[in-house]
Amino acid sequence: MKTYTSLFHIVILCLLSITFLDCSHNSQKSAVTQTCIRPEYLQKGDKVAIISPSFATTDSVGMERSCELLKEWGLEPVMGKYVLGSVVRDSKGNKLSTYAGTLEQRVEDLRWALEDDSIKAILCSRGGYGAIQLLDQIPLSTYLEHPKWIAGFSDITTLLSASTVAGVMSIHGNNAVAFAEEDGGDIYSQTLRDILFGKIPSYHVEPNKNDVPGHAEGMLVGGNMITMEALFGTEYDFTQYDGIILLIEEVEESYQALDRFLNSLALHGRIPNIKGIIVGNMRHCEKDMPYEDAYELIGEYAKKWNIPTTFGLKCGHGPDNYPLVIGATVTVDITENGSEITMNLD
Repeated sequence: MKTYTSLFHIVILCLLSITFLDCSHNSQKSAVTQTCIRPEYLQKGDKVAIISPSFATTDSVGMERSCELLKEWGLEPVMGKYVLGSVVRDSKGNKLSTYAGTLEQRVEDLRWALEDDSIKAILCSRGGYGAIQLLDQIPLSTYLEHPKWIAGFSDITTLLSASTVAGVMSIHGNNAVAFAEEDGGDIYSQTLRDILFGKIPSYHVEPNKNDVPGHAEGMLVGGNMITMEALFGTEYDFTQYDGIILLIEEVEESYQALDRFLNSLALHGRIPNIKGIIVGNMRHCEKDMPYEDAYELIGEYAKKWNIPTTFGLKCGHGPDNYPLVIGATVTVDITENGSEITMNLD
């Protein structure tokens, strides 16, 4: 009996060892690849939806001006039911919520904008926080079944990420509230308009001492660092794909938070997938680590990983926000004379 028991234990241990080795092997599998289809470019007369998936937009005058600008572009803006949400306060005036609506209301607006095929593009009014609450309420298949441009940045990185993993291109660029700030006369809103209508820009970035020279080509992914970090390891994690160019930008986060993001990438095994990095605006970040600026911190990792990296594209939080097409094939050439960024959507 003891002999049989010992043999039984040996067999069980062998089976457990095989299972462990198989799991270890699976965890080290190379990343999958991904391609994204391009939504149809807009034409004069097309309807575009404006929704607020995150914080409320209470500036009705500004939104009216943004709608007027879209009409000047030849488009027909259609506001979601809950764009102009109200900030909820208690009896003492304390702020209870800054969302544009309840979860159900914001999901209703997003689902309408996606599923209504008369809507050709979706412009998000603003960022803030809350879009992550909508993710599991909308099947990823919906994005692919109704491919259309989604444009925005900041917390809208969440929806751009969903569109990417679903296989549809989107635009990291100004939210709709920004259109009214300079009556659409700024180069950033105009360039966003150009992309929507099929005119694709390329960008030159002046040299930066933190640049990591080199050539890189791959699918552009990314956006706001802290927003995308919450998606690591989920089905919405675009860093799972091989051959990516990573766009990062941030505002009002600490250097420790930026450092945590970079280490999270490494701990998830994503560094081999990243062929190049585009570093946009890094505004008002708290200096709680001994670096001259956020660029130096990021540059230290980029050099260690030997990933071609360009610093200084005016993109993300702040008044300067050049749009980029997430899911497009992007080529980045970084030399001592600066960087050239080109996008191919075909």
